[in-house]
Amino acid sequence: MFVKFNNDYLEKIYQNKETKKKPEYNEEVIIQFKKKVQILKMIESTQELKNFKGLRFKPLKGEKKGLFSIRVNQAYRLEFKIINEQTIEIILIEDLTNHYGD
Repeated sequence: MFVKFNNDYLEKIYQNKETKKKPEYNEEVIIQFKKKVQILKMIESTQELKNFKGLRFKPLKGEKKGLFSIRVNQAYRLEFKIINEQTIEIILIEDLTNHYGD
């Protein structure tokens, strides 16, 4: 699966690059985020995400309609778009959000 970032901050975190911003996430969240991006890169299609029950892959509703999410940990969700180009699906990572707003 092709994974792209629409969020420069998350892309820098994933690539272990220095950011000028104050860290938004603790180390445990960052580790889990990186693991989930690796899963997204390893799968052939988003249909396979349904096989990973713990990820809780689902489409979002309301103002975030058009986005999908997977669980990063108990509190955080990775939000992304799925772009279909011919026979290729591209995951466009949008945000890493605290699902419970803590």
